[in-house]
Amino acid sequence: MDDAPKLWINALGMKFRLIQPGAFQMGSPRTESRRFADETVHSVVITNRYYLSLYPTTQAEWRAVLGENPSKYPDNKKAPVESVSWIDCAGFIEAIDSDEYRHELSSFLGVNWRYAFPTEAQWEYACRAATETPYYWGESVSGREGNFGKTSVVKLPEGNSRSLVLNKTTSEVGSYPPNPWGFFDMSGNVCEWTSDFYADYDLDNKTNPAGPPTGIEHVARGGSWRSVAENCRSASRFNFLPTYRGDNCGLRVAIIENCPLT
Repeated sequence: MDDAPKLWINALGMKFRLIQPGAFQMGSPRTESRRFADETVHSVVITNRYYLSLYPTTQAEWRAVLGENPSKYPDNKKAPVESVSWIDCAGFIEAIDSDEYRHELSSFLGVNWRYAFPTEAQWEYACRAATETPYYWGESVSGREGNFGKTSVVKLPEGNSRSLVLNKTTSEVGSYPPNPWGFFDMSGNVCEWTSDFYADYDLDNKTNPAGPPTGIEHVARGGSWRSVAENCRSASRFNFLPTYRGDNCGLRVAIIENCPLT
């Protein structure tokens, strides 16, 4: 579809934004504070356009598809679903990529498009949104940028003053400012599963990298409400077994082409 719209909302209410091809520096330079050894900086080219959800998948969306809410903190249906494994999320994606949801998607974009996990490279490309700083908002953290470090910013009754308080769980999606491309909660709230198996980066695989074909653990990105701020940098990587169901892990859905443009 040559005239793919920039924004689409499906029948579940999930909002997706179109991301155009481009190039970026994936990983972090050695000068970046609190980085890890598996973040080797390297050039990556994304040649295929794709869609990514503006928000992590919510508890309401998960329940609407699978009829249950597995979250440890189920009190807010607009909070991200958590306590879901990679296998659980694969089941959610399989469900929305079939029956009426797939028919709706095919009618909107065409039969070559499908719901999927984002690759790790697609996730970081969207997270960075053309920025090169440790965080998509800059070099340092004030506490107002996202739900991480177990802190949150609240308004006090007297005027516009603010105070940091302990945050005991996830927050409603979209509670913090978006990145420059309009994606919310890319830093903190819940770690987001990707399609990739975890491994050191293949520095020779620069075009649409998708990780190794096999592995033991999968990559999750973005950090969570349990993470210290430094672990919510754009380059930060987490690796978990596909059966891991921590209250720090959730999902952000992509829409990709089966027969991508090159």
